[in-house]
Amino acid sequence: MDKLLLRLVSFFMPVLQKTGVDTKQLYQILKVKLLMDGRRPSTMFAGRRKAPANGKASSSWAVSLVTVLMGIFIGAVLFLFKMPLVAQTVYFSMFMVLMSLTLITDFTTVLLDVRDQYILLPRPVNDRTLALSRILHISIYVFRLAFLQGLAGIIIIGFTDGLLAVPLFIIQIIQATFLSILLVNVVYLLIMKTVSPQKFKDIISYIQIAFSVVIFGAYYLLPRLINLSVLAQFNILHYTSSYFLPPVWIAAINEVLIHPARATLLTSIVAIIGVTVPLAGLWLVARVLAPGFNKQLAIAATSDGNSALPLPAGTVKKPKFDLAGRLANLVAADPVENAGFRITWKLAARIREFKIKVYPSFAYVPIYFLYFTLNGKGNLDERLYKLKTGSGYIFLTYLGILIISSILQHISFTEKYKPAWVYYALPITRPGKILSGMYKAVVTLYYLPYCLVLGAISIVIWGPQVINDLVLAFFVGLIYGLLMALYMVKGLPFSKPVLIKQSGGRIITSLLITGFIAAVGFGHYLLAKWETVVWALVPVAIAVYCIMLYYYKRQTWQNIELEEF
Repeated sequence: MDKLLLRLVSFFMPVLQKTGVDTKQLYQILKVKLLMDGRRPSTMFAGRRKAPANGKASSSWAVSLVTVLMGIFIGAVLFLFKMPLVAQTVYFSMFMVLMSLTLITDFTTVLLDVRDQYILLPRPVNDRTLALSRILHISIYVFRLAFLQGLAGIIIIGFTDGLLAVPLFIIQIIQATFLSILLVNVVYLLIMKTVSPQKFKDIISYIQIAFSVVIFGAYYLLPRLINLSVLAQFNILHYTSSYFLPPVWIAAINEVLIHPARATLLTSIVAIIGVTVPLAGLWLVARVLAPGFNKQLAIAATSDGNSALPLPAGTVKKPKFDLAGRLANLVAADPVENAGFRITWKLAARIREFKIKVYPSFAYVPIYFLYFTLNGKGNLDERLYKLKTGSGYIFLTYLGILIISSILQHISFTEKYKPAWVYYALPITRPGKILSGMYKAVVTLYYLPYCLVLGAISIVIWGPQVINDLVLAFFVGLIYGLLMALYMVKGLPFSKPVLIKQSGGRIITSLLITGFIAAVGFGHYLLAKWETVVWALVPVAIAVYCIMLYYYKRQTWQNIELEEF
């Protein structure tokens, strides 16, 4: 596959040479990068730091299987629409979105990897060649996934349009993949040109979070909100603006070459645009955006996002309002607990990998809620009325508990875990105080504000009579978080490597804790109609929380699983 894709790249070498790229150097760099990829063990689906000898092959098969299943899912769209041009437009729209999401999640690490510059920069390799080598390296990786993702579509198109359409459909998949790569790269390089390097990684992180939320929401909510029988009759080409969409350009090629009787002059023009735009975009990247790439890349890769310009001599810097410090002094009076609070607060706000894993879960909760509540009989208006007149607020507040679970699952892990030696170097006899400060920081920074937002929404929709249920559910969530922290989170804040996986016993414990809280939530649902009983249970929940927090502070070093650094 790598050799085949390298030959495909060689086809574009004459065009690249005219933009100032050294094509001989480019070919050799790509060849070495692909050779290194073949020797690098895969980390996806890795269960332990020390993988078995066949771990790479098994993880590769797992990735391939998931990609093929996604291809089958989007390939079903080709049967849905009556007009083939509309069907292919929707298919390639979904195809390009998935490809773009793959690029955004995988491209940033490779783009900001400057290790190869230690070898290449002392050599006479210009910016254009180095920039294109990175882009094409990612392109080859994505083309592998594109073939697996498009495999179902290739088979389906053979049945719907005949065997002659299969080679053309493969070309269309290549075109869609290339356009996805081009669009994402243009956005990335423009961001590097227009914003400071300190903000570049933050912007990319938030783009990753937004894309993951959009994909998740579209997967769960669109089938519930859209009538498929009506959608099958929809014709996107009735709207003139649709001809500016790249998926329409790709689908138009099939209309012109396979069904020329249906093709119009406008369809032919759009198909020509679909062929010429990728070549023009490649020239734009190589000629306009790539110069100065190395300098910007080095700055962005070494920046931690917190550096600032030095102040002029004699300037007195005004102290900033320290919210974390004020809250730490308020809720964590003990010095060790106070330190754990501050460390967790500051690192959680700075570590991008943590934010990328945790922040999407804030959007997943309302998506899950709408998915389950709208999954019923009747039209959309009837289901919304049933939601408003029911007790859905209890389900919503207990779904919010998933937030604290998601945070605690990642609060101990980071790729840069080695500085955690400082925890063990300090004369601290009870690390439970650090853990207690960590837990209070998680609640104060994330869980409490999120519950306030959910509570405000619930009061607006269901009325102020739900306040007692919201208060009780909040403290039940705190108890659940402490149960997770006591039995699941056996590590200090950001002190463990990422690739450590929970054992089977931990998973069983997690299921038992979740089942217990689900039973409590069901009991809350049954008692919700008795307002006085709910208010009476609130101090009971507070007392249980305080007792559990007291024992959590008494955690010893023997209770914590020490990792080798």
